Amino acid sequence: MKGKKYYFIILAGAFLAIAAICLGQAITTKDLMLAKNADNSAPITYLTGTGAVNQPPSAKSLTADREGSQIAGSTIIWTGNAYDPDGDRLLYQFWLNGPMTGNTWKPMTGWTENNTWNWTTSPIDIGVNIIDLRVRDERHAAPWGHDSHISAEYDIDNIMGIGSTMKSNSRPSLLNIKSDRPSPQDKGIKVTWTAKASDPDKDTVLYQFVLKGPFTEEQWLPMTPWTTNNVWTWDTDPSKAGIYTIEVKIRDGYHSDVESSDDFQRAAYVIKQKGIIK
Repeated sequence: MKGKKYYFIILAGAFLAIAAICLGQAITTKDLMLAKNADNSAPITYLTGTGAVNQPPSAKSLTADREGSQIAGSTIIWTGNAYDPDGDRLLYQFWLNGPMTGNTWKPMTGWTENNTWNWTTSPIDIGVNIIDLRVRDERHAAPWGHDSHISAEYDIDNIMGIGSTMKSNSRPSLLNIKSDRPSPQDKGIKVTWTAKASDPDKDTVLYQFVLKGPFTEEQWLPMTPWTTNNVWTWDTDPSKAGIYTIEVKIRDGYHSDVESSDDFQRAAYVIKQKGIIK
């Protein structure tokens, strides 16, 4: 009997140990999921305290306080609305794709609980713009992602008409363009071009780098969109040997339209094959 008593005591202890391990696993499951989400770009599904599956939020609307197209210089207040089935705290971020961003997506705000964005436009925004509202509750998408989004299109007009010259505003000037390596260079090297411009009115200046030569079949080919970045790195590895012309165009949005420029400069550059072109 005494041996059986000790056996039951040991068996009961084993059951208690197993229960403790299972209980411990239940407590730490959410922590493990959070750790996994930090290292994994795939969406993670969370369980609520009641065991129900947590649902991602949905972006419902994106509206401007001023209808229709507006003239450059106007301030438009954008308001986004989203819904979360679980009532989670929501974060919002506004993105812009338009002339000012070189027609690429760029964030205009950080992730914040503020669901509004004040967009102060300028002549650089003249044209078609797309505003995108992105939403997340930090329970599904990876840290760099979003759970839902909604977009809206908006036109900005020039009060004097695209292509007109405002007498009160002066055109920018392209002062110089320089490369970090002298010509000629062997095929395969990278050449960084830097442009320097001046605007009497301190307006934001946009740059575009264009290339012409054997690689482009002697046609002018844009290497960059219109952008505020005045630096372009030319990777010559895909290029054919020969004589190239690099053109840099600038505009401030007050004068020339998007198909033209306020000023430009060109520079010749030779790319050679070793032993062929010297």
